Amino acid sequence: MIKLFNIINDYCLYLLVFSVTFENWDPFSFTGSYSVTYLSTVLYLGSWVPLVGRNFSFSIFKRFAIPLFLLIFVGFFFSVFNSEYVEELKFAYNYRALLLIVLMLFIAAHLHIKPKTLTIVLNSYITSMLLVFLLVSLGKGVTYENGRLLIFEENPNVMGAKASIAFLITISKLINNFSIKRSIIIILMCIPFISLIAVSGSRGAFVSMFLGLGVLLYFRRTGALNKLAVIIFGVLGSVVLITYLLETNPVIAERFADTVESGDIGRNVLWEAAYNIIRDNIIMGAGFEGVKPRMFAYSGSFMNPHNIFLYVYIACGLPGIILFVTFLARLGKLLFLHFKKYGDSLNLVLFVIVVFNMSKQGGSIGKTTFWFFFAVLIGSTIHILDENKVKSKKI
Repeated sequence: MIKLFNIINDYCLYLLVFSVTFENWDPFSFTGSYSVTYLSTVLYLGSWVPLVGRNFSFSIFKRFAIPLFLLIFVGFFFSVFNSEYVEELKFAYNYRALLLIVLMLFIAAHLHIKPKTLTIVLNSYITSMLLVFLLVSLGKGVTYENGRLLIFEENPNVMGAKASIAFLITISKLINNFSIKRSIIIILMCIPFISLIAVSGSRGAFVSMFLGLGVLLYFRRTGALNKLAVIIFGVLGSVVLITYLLETNPVIAERFADTVESGDIGRNVLWEAAYNIIRDNIIMGAGFEGVKPRMFAYSGSFMNPHNIFLYVYIACGLPGIILFVTFLARLGKLLFLHFKKYGDSLNLVLFVIVVFNMSKQGGSIGKTTFWFFFAVLIGSTIHILDENKVKSKKI
C-alpha cells in the first residue's frame, strides 16, 4: 500500500510542476480563487498525508525553514503594532507565503528522498512551457486587461521569466553534453522559449536569458582554452540573437530604448518611495498588509515596491530582511558547495535568475514558481550536507 501511495505522490508532483506555468489560470471560472496550480497544490499536499511520518524529516531542512517561519512571525508581530492596516486576523500574516514555504519544504523532501524524480520534474516544467507556446501560437490564453497583455491570466513579465528559466534548463543539457545531433534538437526546443520571451515584451526576461547563459558558461568546468572558445561562441551567438530580437520585436526594442534614454526601468518611482519608507522606519516594519498603504502615502501608487527585498524590509523591518537574507545566504552556500564537488552550474544559474526576477516583480513573495525552484535547489543539493557530516565523522 505504501508503494502505491508513493507512486500517487510522484504523479501528483509531476502534475503540480506541469501546472506551475499556468499559475493564475482559472479555467473553471472560480473568480481566481482556485487556479490550476492551487488545485494541484491541494492534491499534492493531500498525497503526502499517508507518507509524512515515513518520508518527511523537518530536521534536514530546518536551517532553511526556521528563518522563513520566523520571517512570517515577525511580519505578524509588526502587524500587531500597525493594527490600523489589519481588518481581520487572516490579514495579520501572509497566508500565501506561509503556504508556499510549506509546499517548498515538501517538494524539497520529495526530491531529497527520490533524487531520480528530479529529471522528470525539470522535463515536466519544460514540456509545460512548450504547451504554453503552442497554445499561445494558436491564440489561446492571450487576453488584455486595461490595455495590459495577459498570458493565461499571468503578467507577461512573470511568463517571460518562466520562459527564460525553461530556456536555461534546456540549454544546460547541451552545454553539459555537447554533440551536433543534440545541439540541433536543443536549439529547436529553445526557439519556442525565445518566442515567448519576445511576445512577453519583458526586459527582465530578456536580461535573465543572457545573464543565466553567461553564468552557465562561466562556471562550466572545462579546460581554459575550451572555456574561452565556448564563451566566445556564446557571446557571438548572443549578439546575433539580441540583434534579431531587437530588430523583429518593436516592443522590446522600444522598452530598451526608453530605459537607455531615460534611465528609468519602470520601477524607479516605486523603489524611491520604498527607500524613503525604509529610511524613516529603519527597525520597525508595517506588517504585510501595511506595505501598500505606506507605498501609497509615499508614492501615490497603491501597489507593492516590485522588489522582494524592499517588500520584506517594509513589511518586516530590519529583523525580517536579516532573516530573508540569511535564508538566501545559506541556500547560496549550499549550492556553491554542491558545485565545487559535482561541477554542475545549473543550480547556480537558477538561483541567480530566481533572485533576480524576485527583485523586480511585484508580489513575488506569493509566486509559486519561485518557491518551486527554491524547493528544486534545496532538494537536489542538500545531500551534500549529509556527505560532509559523514566525512567529518570519519576524520
